[in-house]
Amino acid sequence: MRRLLPLPLTLTPDDIGLWGHRALVAGLVFALACVAYFVWVAPDIVPFIPVVLLSGVVVWHLYRRPVLNLICVLLASVVVAQRVAGLQLYEVAYGLYFLSFLGYWFGTRVLIFRESHAVFDVSEAKALFLFLLFVTISIPVSMMFGGKLKQVLSEWVALALLGLYFPVKELVARHRYGTYLVLGVIAWIGLFIAIRNVLDYQQGLLQATQMWQVERGRVSLNDTLLAVPAMFALVVLIYTTEWKSRLLVLGIFLLSFAGLIMTQSRGYWAAFLFGALIMFVLVERQYKIRLVVLGFLGLIGVIGLGAIFLGDFFVVILEALVKRFTSTGTAATKDISLINRFYEAGAAWEHVKTNPILGHGMASQFSFYDITFKHTRVGSFIHNGYVSLWFKFGLWGLGLMVFFWWRAAWRGGQAFLQKNAPLLVRLCGLGACISLAAVALVANTSNPLMHTDSCFMIGVSAGIASGAYVRAKQEVAA
Repeated sequence: MRRLLPLPLTLTPDDIGLWGHRALVAGLVFALACVAYFVWVAPDIVPFIPVVLLSGVVVWHLYRRPVLNLICVLLASVVVAQRVAGLQLYEVAYGLYFLSFLGYWFGTRVLIFRESHAVFDVSEAKALFLFLLFVTISIPVSMMFGGKLKQVLSEWVALALLGLYFPVKELVARHRYGTYLVLGVIAWIGLFIAIRNVLDYQQGLLQATQMWQVERGRVSLNDTLLAVPAMFALVVLIYTTEWKSRLLVLGIFLLSFAGLIMTQSRGYWAAFLFGALIMFVLVERQYKIRLVVLGFLGLIGVIGLGAIFLGDFFVVILEALVKRFTSTGTAATKDISLINRFYEAGAAWEHVKTNPILGHGMASQFSFYDITFKHTRVGSFIHNGYVSLWFKFGLWGLGLMVFFWWRAAWRGGQAFLQKNAPLLVRLCGLGACISLAAVALVANTSNPLMHTDSCFMIGVSAGIASGAYVRAKQEVAA
């Protein structure tokens, strides 16, 4: 038997400590040299050095705590919820943070912990992964069809936010307080966006000089980030028995719902009613009555908030909202904006027929005659989300996304119907189910897959639905 010789490079604990000390000293010397260099060459950058160092320490601590890291990613999404022209520094920072988190999460779960079976334990998870994989592969194809790299990457980042589905699903399914954490995140997002929109709306009214500006005033931002929290709050509200909790949830619902009304988006109004109708069908009889009563009281509450915040403008705005709501039924024949979207979808469909299987890629452009501005418009945005999917990604993209979307909604409904599962798990399933169904309806006239905020909320809602389904099965089996 051959004798094994000792390795000359074997390290003892003392050696590791010595080399670690030397590495720290070398790092300190290098950092001081960098500071001296910046002081000499670019003194304007020096004040940002402590911020960078502090950010590094914060990131190091976050990546040691995966749940806290995920919650920070979700809470910080409000930073990029404001749609502004051009690429902002904070948007770049959040994009890098989110992508690094998602890459780290997948790397640890699939490559290190070997938990592929848990990551892809439901069919909708596999469908979404294939969709995101093929979308990433299609980036060169998109550029071959004339898509500009900057716009292609912008659309890819928005779709990549759907990937939050995977860590959110794991959080709800495996963490003891996962349901509380995701509901807290959704409540925070709804409150933040609603308060910001209310303040922006008030500012717009104060700057109005004509009565028509008051009547048509709106804050058409982050509709999805208002509709989904409002639906989750409504679900929790009708099942809450403690008065303190009920008042808290009622406040969240009223603010989110009021913000949704101020968007004056008839599509999302109809989507909210559609989600409430599904909820009415699924809940037990006693909760159907409570839903109707609370819905009526909620409407009165929103009117009361409007009277407080809007003051002298309240009556004029209320009349305008009623007029807009009552015109929903005739919008398809009289609303020039909606009719124009039908023409837009028809023009895109002609391009779909030329390459129906593979699609034309992200940021691919087409032209159609815009009847609102009376000229031919060239662009890549399509208001119909399903036509947009087919145009950009072909039949494979449309099929995978529709399967993922509706399968996740179905999972949420199944989780709610598990009577022996914990109540909060069931409510998370129901809230996600009606939210996904509502956004799927509005996708016919307002494409949610082109904006970071709506892709974020779809991914999170779907993750809650699938996670609630997996957890409900585990709880019932136990």
